[in-house]
Amino acid sequence: MIVAAILLAGFAGVRLLNYGVHPALASHRTVETPAVAAPSADHAASLSEMPASPPLSATPAEASKPEPAPSPAPGGSESATPRSASQQPEGVTDVDTHKAFGSKAAPIVMEVFSDYQCPACKNLFLTTNRQLMENYVSTGKVYLIHRDFPLAMHAYSRIAARYARAASQISKIEPVEQALFQNQEKWEQTGDVDGTLAAVLSSADMTKVRALVKGGTLEPLIDKDYALGMNYHVTQTPTTVFHSKGQTYPYSGGMSYDILHQFLDQLLSQK
Repeated sequence: MIVAAILLAGFAGVRLLNYGVHPALASHRTVETPAVAAPSADHAASLSEMPASPPLSATPAEASKPEPAPSPAPGGSESATPRSASQQPEGVTDVDTHKAFGSKAAPIVMEVFSDYQCPACKNLFLTTNRQLMENYVSTGKVYLIHRDFPLAMHAYSRIAARYARAASQISKIEPVEQALFQNQEKWEQTGDVDGTLAAVLSSADMTKVRALVKGGTLEPLIDKDYALGMNYHVTQTPTTVFHSKGQTYPYSGGMSYDILHQFLDQLLSQK
C-alpha cells in the first residue's frame, strides 16, 4: 500500500496531491514548522483561492504529466534499465542540466519551482537544501531540478533569474544562488542584483555573466520553466513536484528537512 502521500500530508498539515486524483494544487497555505518560516504578507497576497481538495487516496492513480513520459518497469520494479546520460529523467521534460543536480538515473526526481525574491523560497533553500544535497542528491537518490518561476508581484525576481541562469552557464550557479538568497532583503530594495553577485564572482566571471544577460538567449529558458509550472497549476512559490515510479506528487509551500526526508524515504521504500 502506498502511504508516502499520507505521511507527508499528515506531518506538514497541507495536502500532497497526486496529479491523477486532482488536477489542481490543494490549499495554498504555507507549512508552519519550526524550521520553515511563513512567507511575508505581500507574498501571501499573490496566492490564488483554490477549491477544497478531495480526500487523498492511499493508492495514487497514474499521474498526468505535461508531456508523455517513459513507462516504469513492469510491476514498478526498481531494476529498470538505467537511462543513458543523454536521456531526460523519467516523467520530466525540458531539463536545463546547468540548473539540475545529481544523477538523471535517480529513482526520485524533484522539480522545485522557485522565485529568488520569494521569502519562503529563501527559507527552503537555506534550511533544507544543504541536507537534501548531501543526503539524497549526492548519493544518487534524487535528481534535483531548479525551475524559474518569477512572480509578477516581485519587481526584481526575473532579473535575478536571468543572472542566476547566466551564472549556471559558466558553472557558477551554487555560489550565485547562495548569494541571492542570503542577501535577498538587500537587493530586493534596490534591484542591485549585479552588485550582489559581483561580491562573490570574479571580475572575469561577471563579464561573462553580464554578456549572457544582455545576449537575450536566457529569457526563453525562463519562460519555458514558467510554462511548465503553469502546466502543473503552480500559483505559489516554492512548489515542489516529486516524480517517483510513474507517479507525480505536487506539493506547494515550504517544508522542513525532517518532513522532506521522511517523505523521500517512503518513496524510496515503495516497490
